[in-house]
Formats: sequence, C-alpha cells, structure tokens
Amino acid sequence: MKNILRLVLVSLVTLAFAGVALAQTGTTGSTGTKSTVPAKPAAEKKAKTMRATGELTSADAKAGMAKVKTKDKELSLSAETEDAKESLGKVKVGDMVQVAYTEKDGKLTLKSLKKTKTPAKSTSTKSDKPMESKPATK
Repeated sequence: MKNILRLVLVSLVTLAFAGVALAQTGTTGSTGTKSTVPAKPAAEKKAKTMRATGELTSADAKAGMAKVKTKDKELSLSAETEDAKESLGKVKVGDMVQVAYTEKDGKLTLKSLKKTKTPAKSTSTKSDKPMESKPATK
C-alpha cells in the first residue's frame, strides 16, 4: 500500500510541474494551439553612452550633423536634442572636441559635445646642441 501511495504522489507532482511548464511556454499541450495568456513585452535595452575625443572635421548646427575624426576612425554623428545642436554652433571645424554619443541600429546620436584644449606643441627655442664655451679675452 505504501508503494502505491508513493507512485500516485510522484505521478501527481510530475503532472503538476508539466502543467506549469506548458503554461509558461504558451501552448495548451499536444494540440499546439496558443494560450490566451499575453506574452510579456521585451524590455528595451538602454543605449550605452560612449565617449571619444578627436578633431571636428565638419559641423552643421542647423541640420544637427557633425563629423569627428578620432585616432582610429571618423564618427558621423547626428544631434537630436536642442542642447546638442547649440553646442555644434559654439565650435568650428578644426577644433579638438570631446563627444558623448549613443549607437542604436548603426546610427550614432550625439548627446553632448565640448571643446577641449589642443595638444601642446613643442615651442621650445633651445637648441639640441650643447652650448660651447669660449675662452674669455682681455
């Protein structure tokens, strides 16, 4: 009698888990028809903000377009917010800029742009040759 009770209990537990698994997949069993339970919408991925520094090669504040040449590549950015478009009007071609942007579906969207200091160029007037000493004359 104990063995029969165990067999029935194991069978019931197995059927209960199978029912829960079928309910989660959205099918009603072997017929393959869809359940009326609505599927949960997929959560949108938040776009990751990336940063780059480079030379501004073109800028159009009205159209909201900019191109920045970094060490590795050239970025073609489009500004969608008014703040980003205003920042395009404050810089000129040839300026060193730092940009923050996002990428979605292959499109680069400008979030912010600011002018950075240009790399310091060596303006030293000293010669590489050591200075020669001349004997003093009387």
